Amino acid sequence: MGRGVQRGENMEKINVLVIDDHDLIILACRQVFLKIPDMKLIGVAKDGDEGYRKIVELKPDVVIIDISIPGINGIELTRKLTREYPDTKVVLHSSSVSEEVIVMGFEAGAMAYVPKNFKPGQLVEAIRTVMRGEHYSKGFVSDILIENFLKDKNKKDGGFKLTDRELEILRAIAQGSTNQSMAEQFCISVRTVEAHKANIMKKLKLSNTAELVVFAIKNKIVKI
Repeated sequence: MGRGVQRGENMEKINVLVIDDHDLIILACRQVFLKIPDMKLIGVAKDGDEGYRKIVELKPDVVIIDISIPGINGIELTRKLTREYPDTKVVLHSSSVSEEVIVMGFEAGAMAYVPKNFKPGQLVEAIRTVMRGEHYSKGFVSDILIENFLKDKNKKDGGFKLTDRELEILRAIAQGSTNQSMAEQFCISVRTVEAHKANIMKKLKLSNTAELVVFAIKNKIVKI
């Protein structure tokens, strides 16, 4: 755990577990990882209960979970996994793209969402992104989030009190900026960025980056 994203030939690979009850999706994932030298498919499972057992046994770096799997559903499995194995990153996928699916997934602790008709590059990018400790909410996913959250015009919370700099940091986080890029943008240290982020989460009573993104979009802090 805690591995860097730059890997040489002797570096450990990103170990991935796929939990999905569709053989075609598992086959597609196998084909993707055969072509990516720094990623390895270490196991597959067909339902949530088997998936949880494999997580405990194999301790993967990344788990790709179908939301609608039999047994423990993907949302509940994500919640259980992120509570018990916080270093393991969750990438959710589903044939559904509803607001409920995406929001519930991120709130449960998932770091990324990729649709079932994913392109290989999307899945690889999502895995690399979550391994950097960042959420994956670009393109397709962020469009769905924005479209649905902006429909709710009466939910703006006027009770939170962030400083101007904290609002800048929150806006940058929601736009996908890394700690390093924010440090350069605002001419502050990475440690200061991390301190601001911790203060923001404390004030808003949020626990991770995905929740910050959802909050920023929901409250129109990020400009579209």
